[in-house]
Amino acid sequence: MSENLHPDAGLDVLGLSIVSRGSTLLDNVDVTVSPGEVHAIVGPSGAGKTTLLHALAGLVPSGSRVSGSVTLHVESEKVDLLSLSARALRRTVAGRVIGVAVQAAGGAFSPVRPIRVQLREAISIRRTSPHGPGHPHLVESRREALADLGHAAGIEPEWLDRYPHELSGGQLTRLGLIAAIANHPPILLADEPTTGLDAESAGIIGALLAGYAASGHAVLVASHDTALVSRIAARVTHMRDGRIVAAPTETVHVSKPARAHASTGQMLVQARGVGVRRGGAVILDGVDLELRAGEVVALTGPSGAGKSTLARILAQLEAPTSGMLEISGRPVTAWGIKASPDERRRTAWLSQHPHQAVDPRLTLRRVIELPARLAGHEVDADELAARFGLGAQLLSRTAKEVSGGQLQRALVARALALSTPVIIADEVTSMLDDESAMTVLAALRDAADAGAAVLLIGHEASRLARIAARYVHLQAGGKLHTGSQEHEPKREKAGV
Repeated sequence: MSENLHPDAGLDVLGLSIVSRGSTLLDNVDVTVSPGEVHAIVGPSGAGKTTLLHALAGLVPSGSRVSGSVTLHVESEKVDLLSLSARALRRTVAGRVIGVAVQAAGGAFSPVRPIRVQLREAISIRRTSPHGPGHPHLVESRREALADLGHAAGIEPEWLDRYPHELSGGQLTRLGLIAAIANHPPILLADEPTTGLDAESAGIIGALLAGYAASGHAVLVASHDTALVSRIAARVTHMRDGRIVAAPTETVHVSKPARAHASTGQMLVQARGVGVRRGGAVILDGVDLELRAGEVVALTGPSGAGKSTLARILAQLEAPTSGMLEISGRPVTAWGIKASPDERRRTAWLSQHPHQAVDPRLTLRRVIELPARLAGHEVDADELAARFGLGAQLLSRTAKEVSGGQLQRALVARALALSTPVIIADEVTSMLDDESAMTVLAALRDAADAGAAVLLIGHEASRLARIAARYVHLQAGGKLHTGSQEHEPKREKAGV
């Protein structure tokens, strides 16, 4: 028993291999997750990091061939997780002994109930465990538990009373982590826990994970965030192509796309006085924004400032409360499904939640080809996929069978196949390693060179600055400020 008085728990993974539909997803993987430390799994997009975390949580693709062992240790008790039924995993392990913070946190919440209700239900269901005594960190009041955890994760109390669609990706990422640790499980698996977060919020989450491990828990993190890994990880394991590999001995030099110059091309997007109010909250406040043909504009701002809301408005998916929008010189009067197909095809929208943007049953080939063919364009999915480092074998997999980074790249390929005059890219490199991110940014730069207007939304100022001619900064409270390439944001501050 640790000095923190809750049962020590860990995982031993030996020779774990998973083969699904003829493809090897994991190949002879050995990993140990020990109490009291953060163990980080790093590697390029598609290396197998998410597959490994899913397997440790008992989420193996149906029909897969699995070999090796995953042994859960709780004090002197040992449990072979691969031998447990799905029902046994749900009833005795999930959320109680192993908490999982998934990569696409928005999909982890029901869209029809407030966040507070869902978190309270999770605490009620998982409060007790057949493995060892109750956790001493758990307070009796669920309200106190949520308040304590929310404070540690930098969560504003009013977020808990909102529905998932009323929150940003960064806010949902933090809430997903809270859901995973609400019952203080001895083991935490966190997949890209800083995706969609500004620098200050990412620092708060890093401190939370480090503190969770220091109190005697075992933490396994999969991440592309090198700053996070270097700051909190006691051990680092490198993966590539589903295998454990040696750490790189040399720095990989990634070619950077050329930065754009300010454009004087045709005005393609003109927003005037755009405002959004939800209840009594001001999300956007009189936003003015112009995008011209041939330019890349970077939109930055703290998590929750309203960047994704503005993106959805520009993509004609959500109507503003006030203001006007013109695309290609024509006023936008219809939004969402009320807009005609021709109107919707003026803009390509790249969501920061790739798994929520497609039918999970579609293969990557269909994801890339279908919208373009419906629009009357010929498209070569193999050629487009190869441009983004997606091998031909991936095209036969469904959207739910690939990593977030792989699907993110497929969605970029889909957007380019449509040849729209406007591209709205929301956190499009957030799930990608540097090499994959530079490939995506170069493709967007090429689209701008071909005459498109590109709005690139993100927190990674160093990446955005590599191709953007100018930037606009959205502050908490929905106010927009414009800057030039000589005055790039160096570090963002957290907001609501």
